[in-house]
Amino acid sequence: MKKLNFLLLLFLLMSLISNAQEKYAIGMFHFNLQYVAGDFKIESKIIRNSVYPVLQFFEKNPQYKSDIEIQGYAIETFAEEHPEVLALLKKLVNKGQIELVIAHYSDQFFIAYPALDLQKSIEISDQILAENGIKRSRVFFGQEIQWTPAYASVLKDKYDLVVTSSDPHGHYRGATLPLVNVTYGDDHILGLIGAGENKLDGLTWDFAFLDDGEVFNTLDYNSDFNIVPEQEKKSIDNFKRLQKEGYKFVTMTELANKIKNLKGYKIPDYPFVPEGTWNMSVCGPFMWMGRQRTGIEKDGLTRAASYQLRGVVLLAEKLVDFAASKGFDVSTLRKMIQEAWKHLLLSEVSDSSGWSPWLVEVQYTDNEVANAELIIKEVMKSLKELLPVDDKNYLVNTKTGLVEQLIIPKSYPIEVGILPVPFVVRAEKSVSSVKKINENLYRLDIKGERPADGAVEILFDTPASGLFYSAGSGEEIAVEIPTDLKNDPAFTLSNGFVYLNNGYSLIKDCSVEHIAATWKMKEQKLLFREELNPNNPEMNMRFYLVKGTANDGLKFANKLNTWPSYKVTFSKSGISYSKVLPESL
Repeated sequence: MKKLNFLLLLFLLMSLISNAQEKYAIGMFHFNLQYVAGDFKIESKIIRNSVYPVLQFFEKNPQYKSDIEIQGYAIETFAEEHPEVLALLKKLVNKGQIELVIAHYSDQFFIAYPALDLQKSIEISDQILAENGIKRSRVFFGQEIQWTPAYASVLKDKYDLVVTSSDPHGHYRGATLPLVNVTYGDDHILGLIGAGENKLDGLTWDFAFLDDGEVFNTLDYNSDFNIVPEQEKKSIDNFKRLQKEGYKFVTMTELANKIKNLKGYKIPDYPFVPEGTWNMSVCGPFMWMGRQRTGIEKDGLTRAASYQLRGVVLLAEKLVDFAASKGFDVSTLRKMIQEAWKHLLLSEVSDSSGWSPWLVEVQYTDNEVANAELIIKEVMKSLKELLPVDDKNYLVNTKTGLVEQLIIPKSYPIEVGILPVPFVVRAEKSVSSVKKINENLYRLDIKGERPADGAVEILFDTPASGLFYSAGSGEEIAVEIPTDLKNDPAFTLSNGFVYLNNGYSLIKDCSVEHIAATWKMKEQKLLFREELNPNNPEMNMRFYLVKGTANDGLKFANKLNTWPSYKVTFSKSGISYSKVLPESL
């Protein structure tokens, strides 16, 4: 009888063990030296009062693990000005206690720009990491918790896991499992979705920390980025609570692997979720590309300034490559191009156009654009000394790098036309100009004056059958926007392209004003809205309407925005250049 009781007890014990839930806690500290872009006193405070103390917290508590995300620019700053911070970070990373997440060089609003910009940002960050003997993980977590379905393509071969929060998933979709397969075209990447189920069969997980790293121990602006003991205690207590409840602390990569290897867990294909950010209830991408909150923003112009600059940087880069192909030593010029890229990426910082930017942040983009332009000017001066001065016109393709003599075609008169797709403008006053360039191409220019409520709106009719577009930083393909979303989707249109599914593509010229679009699905309207301040009382937009297939529109958009071509003339007075619009190619 005793033997039977023992066996029964053993069986019950084994059953309890087999049914026990493994419990894991993860953390993501998002640090941002450009928290107040352009204010270097605050940048220094963030390093001294938050980054370093957080690292010291983990050093004193080896039982805790976490991910720390910070821009490549910060690693560069640590190396130059705070070597003790870099040394401690390296120590914790090498121990495996901290998983280092480096998503970009600058805390850019990268979903508003083509894939190349983010890829360059990653490339520059990786160089900085290599120079300083520290390795990043293959986890990606973007500034403003930016999301794009194009992560699968833009991060290909560089990252294995994209981590995001509950937004924008909850804004557009219902319940989801936490670890999913994200697809864009033929590319795939794993996504760890913060809104995902956290109680699985055999595993429970929770966040020990998911926020701006600065608020672990400060109240950001409200404490002038100085340590607040009560805030620090509150954050530490959450770690202690989870430890007391039996949670084991792991990195994002470790959690993903544990979920992946759960018996019975099948990684589901993730439904299409358009690009978005944290707090989608306050309009997502539109917050950075059209929304006015502080009375000093100029979103459309701010984002367009960086877009204009990127074309010129691409041009200069291709001309340097051309000089190299002629046998010239361009090593110094390549370093200058690298510096120009850095300033361009800094100019794309998110905080210059949202949430509630200070004047120094709005000016930050303009200043960084000017810094890059000065470098490009010096590059052009040097190129003039290397390349032949023949007063001929050349066409430079910034995608292929091809430099060929430009035969200027005979010009034909452009007709005043009527746009085949209906549109309306809501403004105090507006002027619309339609030019029919040829049978398959129209140009639409709209100037709208700020009304009393500050918002100018342009609405285009769309069919009920849906739209196609390129997701943010995913300009290589056109994808269908599903109509089963819970809320109207907002898009950055990083290459300006939308196929209206009626035989026409609408292409926004991103270098004129670069603002977001919202598809009002029930009303069947595509909305471009910009809230203007009294000192910026006019919105100017340029669109092209391309007749043909979605692929025809996509090609035009990428020639116009993503990979512009330039007419370049080498003369005694210098190198002159101007963008060649696709309609004249």
